[in-house]
Parts: sequence; structure tokens; C-alpha cells
Amino acid sequence: MMMNLNDLVTRLDILFGVRLLDEDPIKRWVDDVYQAIGVDPTRIFQADFCQRGNGLMMRAGERVGRVFCAAFPAPQVLEDLLAMHSGEALLFLHHPIDMEVAGEGFLPIRPDLIARLRESGVSIYSCHAPLDCHPEIGTNASIVAAFGIRVERDFSPYGNGFAARFGSILSMNIDELIETGQRVFGVERVEVGGGRPERITKVAVVAGGGDDLEDLRTAEALGAQAYLTGEWHPRLQPGREEARLWAAERNAVCREFAAGTTMALLGFSHAASEFLVMEAQMKPYFEELGLQVTCLPQLDWWR
Repeated sequence: MMMNLNDLVTRLDILFGVRLLDEDPIKRWVDDVYQAIGVDPTRIFQADFCQRGNGLMMRAGERVGRVFCAAFPAPQVLEDLLAMHSGEALLFLHHPIDMEVAGEGFLPIRPDLIARLRESGVSIYSCHAPLDCHPEIGTNASIVAAFGIRVERDFSPYGNGFAARFGSILSMNIDELIETGQRVFGVERVEVGGGRPERITKVAVVAGGGDDLEDLRTAEALGAQAYLTGEWHPRLQPGREEARLWAAERNAVCREFAAGTTMALLGFSHAASEFLVMEAQMKPYFEELGLQVTCLPQLDWWR
């Protein structure tokens, strides 16, 4: 089945309220990373995306016969896509730019890969803050559903909503919670910090980067016994000294918090925690529209 690209974009824009958000928090990083390599993003991406940082990012055709879903546009992910496809398709992304969580941080999509995607007929749609904040289909919503959390309140204002959830789960110990997270996110490595509560019935959820001290403190104040996130402290090693010093200072602050809290801090990887929505919710959404869907995981969730 083929679907008109404009019709699909309109559906996504309405579902996630993309046009209600004038500028996504990630937009300044989009501008920065392309300027750093001497590329004007307005020359390669859609005008409305360049203004908002969300929505249809690149048009490479007028129809869609297949959808690919990914958290980050990492080179390996895009190479996997290009190896298996040619024809009119849509790449649905959470991040419009790549991210090395153990390296430089935000990075542009390589211009050669952008050109190859365009030549292969692959349009790109990115949904960042709206996907984090959506109460039913989103990065946090998918985690809430997978762990069976009864949400009691949202916190951490972000975009046009909230980027974090707090609620109740069936009682379990920390080892059981970690094992559940490994299964849910498909990861082996988990970064564990903070305390080791005997039983856990109250949790906070922050998909992706949970390394904001205010979010950590809010979760603790709400009574969370465990903090489920992608990363509870930054691991960046940027080349630029200013950015490296910022990352080191923030890392130290988060680790200082971890040393003094009784709340268990569980990091399941930034990318993996934001990929769950693709498999659990976006794939069924696109399939209901009659489209063939392939989710593209990263081979290294902690790169």
C-alpha cells in the first residue's frame, strides 16, 4: 500500500500537536551542529522544520510505501536502512540529529548520508519534544505502559507538556526492577547508582537524558524509590574545552546527588529508553494505516 506523504504528515502533525510548539528545545543544537561543519540547514531541510525543529524534515518523494523508525539517526542506523531499501519511504525519528552519549554529544547527519537518503526516496520526519510529552504515544508513555506504572502526576515542564512521570508500580525489589528494565529495553548494561531500597512501589520516569539535577530532586521529593531513565549522569567527552568542562561539572553534580540519595538511579541508555516507543507504539500506529514498518535499533546503545 502507498500513502500520500502530505496526508501522513498531516496525521502526525495533528497527533503530536507539532504546530502548537513554535520552537523545540533541540532546534538550537540542530543549527549549531550544521553550522559547525559549514552547512546551512535551510538549504537541505524543509523551511517549517528549520523554524520549529519538528515535523517533516526532508521531502524525497510524494508517497510513502514503507516506514522506518529510529531513535537517533546514527550512521550505522542509516546505513542499515539504505542497505535494505530503495523507493518512496519515510524515516520517522525522535532526534533530528545524531548523538554520541559517550563522545561529542549532538552531531549532524552526515551530508553524504542525507544525499543518499534523498536519492533513495526516503523522506524524514522528526518528532522530539512532542513525542516526549504525549500522554498516550510517547517515549515516557511507552515506558509507563511497559512497566505497568499507574501515573499519579507529571513533572519537568518541557515543550508544550511534561517530560517526566511519577507513579506507582507493583512492589518489587531493585534486582527485579533492573531485570524488568533489561527485558523491556533489550539491554544488558544498566548504570546503577543511588540507594538500594528494599522494596519499590513508587517510581519516576524520565526517558532519555535524566541528568537534570532539578528532575532528580523533584523525583526524590515526590517519594520515588527508583528513578528510571536513559542516563542519570552525563558521559560526554566533547572535543571543545568549554563543552567538556560543562559535561564534567554536570557529571560531578549528578554523582554527588547519587551519593546522598536513597532513591535507586537506573540508567538503561539514552537511545534504548527512547527507542521503546518506536517498537511498542509507533510501529503499530503506522501498521494500522496499512504501511510496512521496520524499526532500526542501534547496535551499541551506549555509543
